[in-house]
Amino acid sequence: MSENIRLLEKSEVIAILGICDRTLEKLVRSNQFPEPLRLGKRVKWVDSVVQIWLARAVAKQLSWEPPKRQRRAS
Repeated sequence: MSENIRLLEKSEVIAILGICDRTLEKLVRSNQFPEPLRLGKRVKWVDSVVQIWLARAVAKQLSWEPPKRQRRAS
């Protein structure tokens, strides 16, 4: 594997997502967020996986456009 894999601490993931640690744990338990890699007592997430999850989570919001105004018939 030639690419560098950056591992994120739990504190980094919750900072990126803007959530608390309990919310992250709830998302993982409900299979709404990827499970961490367990290294001893530590948990880590691959940065690119977190970024993919975030991009998918905000995709609908990013593609939002205001409704077009309908013209009145004269």
